[in-house]
Amino acid sequence: MQLYDLNADQRRIAIDAAQLHEAYMDAFGKSRAYRGGMHWKKAKGKEYLFRSLDRRGYGKSLGPRSKEVESLYAEFHDHKKEFSVRLNHLKTRLKEQARFCKAARIGRVPRIVTAILRLLEQHQLLGRNLQIIGTNALYAYEARAGVFLERGLLATQDLDVLWDTRSKLRLFALDEVDNKGLIDILRKADRSFELLGRRSFRAVNQAGYMIDLVKPEPKSMLKKENRSMGGEEDLMAAEIKNLQWLVAAPKFTQIVIGDDGYPAAMVVPDPRAFAVHKLWLSAQKDRDPIKRDRDHAQSLAVCKLVLQYLPELTFKPEELRMFPKALIAEVFQALDHQTLPPGFDA
Repeated sequence: MQLYDLNADQRRIAIDAAQLHEAYMDAFGKSRAYRGGMHWKKAKGKEYLFRSLDRRGYGKSLGPRSKEVESLYAEFHDHKKEFSVRLNHLKTRLKEQARFCKAARIGRVPRIVTAILRLLEQHQLLGRNLQIIGTNALYAYEARAGVFLERGLLATQDLDVLWDTRSKLRLFALDEVDNKGLIDILRKADRSFELLGRRSFRAVNQAGYMIDLVKPEPKSMLKKENRSMGGEEDLMAAEIKNLQWLVAAPKFTQIVIGDDGYPAAMVVPDPRAFAVHKLWLSAQKDRDPIKRDRDHAQSLAVCKLVLQYLPELTFKPEELRMFPKALIAEVFQALDHQTLPPGFDA
């Protein structure tokens, strides 16, 4: 397993793309306060300022015309125009930067994944309710370290989305109070996404790319938890054993670059937790043998990446307290027999 360092130009271009993404998302978030419109309405011989919130005309009256209300009207339209200009400028710069990213060959993540990530962030779900686990998380770890992992470790045709049901779900509507749940967001990224059967945890698009929604098993089998973020037509999360370890791990946020050159934020579990969980998976006898070997290789790759490139992170029991002590002991024993660089502190 080899790690390939980004050169100075690639690092600079990646940093510029990340800063542009953060600037765009900041402006996008602030612009939502000015979505909809503000206009005058006549009623019973008086003019009232009406604030509309969506295309259906839902909104509220802000009072009869006066100097104060006229100031609200002017301020609203000034800010709305300001953010429109700023967002258009940033979109142009992102488009230009995407060309640099593609030329520098730093676009690693499938564009369908980065499209979904941006929508999850805009809907205020990324990091609060949802995070990415599985193979795609490796893109975040390599980006933070400034390296490329071998392509063979990264190839996958699905995206695993972990739902933390401990956090109250509040799906932020971007336009109308629309959402049927996660499937609605997926279809904003690609209209062809459909559930793979009724009440399925999986959606697939016409290209065969799959999105899986998973959550930890309830602590008590008698306890029934919500498995859908929307209604009956939404994905129904699969309840998976021991995912509470990843839910309890610190979150790790990193800007990644899509293969179309456009950036997105990705939220994943701490890389040390990822490595321990993958090593545990690789030891499960009911796991598919091909997947077990891949789990083991990914676990060791992330360990090597952390030890060589992320010295601020240490493999110590107190840093991995979300896992059972017996498992941590087994992990340290297993890793002790692997060829790892100096610095592995058990």
